[in-house]
Amino acid sequence: MFSSEAVSLSPALVVENDAAMQERLRYILPTLGCDEPQIIWTDDGEMAMQLLEKPSFGVVLVDIGLPGDSGVELIEWLQAHHPQVPAVAISASRSEENIFSALRAGAVAYLLKERDDLELSIGLRSIEQGGAPIDPAIARRVLAWHAGHATDSGSAPDTALTPQERKMLELVVQGLGHRGIAEAFAMPRLAVERRIKAIYRKLALGSGSETAHMASGPALLR
Repeated sequence: MFSSEAVSLSPALVVENDAAMQERLRYILPTLGCDEPQIIWTDDGEMAMQLLEKPSFGVVLVDIGLPGDSGVELIEWLQAHHPQVPAVAISASRSEENIFSALRAGAVAYLLKERDDLELSIGLRSIEQGGAPIDPAIARRVLAWHAGHATDSGSAPDTALTPQERKMLELVVQGLGHRGIAEAFAMPRLAVERRIKAIYRKLALGSGSETAHMASGPALLR
């Protein structure tokens, strides 16, 4: 998880049960050099596991909206059995629960279906080059998560965002891409990519520790 190495988008396994999203990806992936013969499609998590028994894929795109929790379960299975094959979560949901679950399971990125084809293409291209794209909507969620943790004296220090990381997220929310953030901080774009990956890692660790704490503690009244 969170490798800094470049990723091959070809061949790709797409696990998606939304017909409209399948059609979008049929258009987007070939623009990135992954032509139709190099794409395997399925809308079933168990079938995806069978296809992955021979891990010849460069990347797996996983719809988090698969029935039940099978999208997250597939990412967990992939991380456990074929950690060298990166999983990219694709979702219609901005909820912290879904973002946390996908990243904790091992997803290298979380892309929102609501973005247009060009934005999704840019995100996938960043992943291909070893980057970690982060959507402004997700950055806003991470800032909210961090604000809640900042007032929690029991939060682990290795999950806390640095002032620089927090400022980077604020710039993402304002609409700056990695190139603009690199210029704002006078640092290489690759360094920005590493910081974003560190943020994803902290988000996953933080959500994991929260889950463990809640599981061992008393039930919360809602």
